Amino acid sequence: MSQTPPNPNAPKHVPEPDTNLGALFYGGGNDDQVIQGHKYDGIREYDNPMPGWWVWLFVLCVLFAPAYVLGMYVFDWIPTYEENLAASQADLTDTRMAYAEANPGFQTDARALDGYLGDATLIAAGQGLFMANCAACHGQQGEGLIGPNLTDTYAIHGGEPDAIFRVITEGVIEKGMTPRGALLPDEERAGVMAYVKSIEGTNVPGGKAPEGDPVN
Repeated sequence: MSQTPPNPNAPKHVPEPDTNLGALFYGGGNDDQVIQGHKYDGIREYDNPMPGWWVWLFVLCVLFAPAYVLGMYVFDWIPTYEENLAASQADLTDTRMAYAEANPGFQTDARALDGYLGDATLIAAGQGLFMANCAACHGQQGEGLIGPNLTDTYAIHGGEPDAIFRVITEGVIEKGMTPRGALLPDEERAGVMAYVKSIEGTNVPGGKAPEGDPVN
């Protein structure tokens, strides 16, 4: 019994469209449909619709593009990159200022350093730091060894609190004194300065001969 061969140009049966929400959104629910007249070397081309979610996303992008251009360049609804950057920097500055006001840092200007002289707590802390960092060259009592005597009333680089603090911070490289600016925080260096000033003029026995100029 012979059978009639299928006609390759005949379209597939198309069922009634599926109207449920999932089919509309995902683009499914229908069988493939052959596009008439699109047959090459026995290969047929099908008309498969894009998924619904992709189509709606494309529509939203198309609608968003002119709104964005108008908002950015015509009506100034959307801030530019420069405006966003300026606003962010202003916010950062405000935050830093608020933090600085709420958490004042340790001051090391000349007036502040003068105020630390005689601070017993700072001097006691500075003495311990002096023993750990300075006594090897200046002696346990500051009498001077490789470094100068700190208990007389002479100074090579200045005897004012800010001058002593600067020497502690920057060191004296040519004479082998290591800078302490990167090793000790401001408050600790100020403590060492306060201690050095507290032993000035004590002239401990066995001290090294004076060097430098008299301290006013």
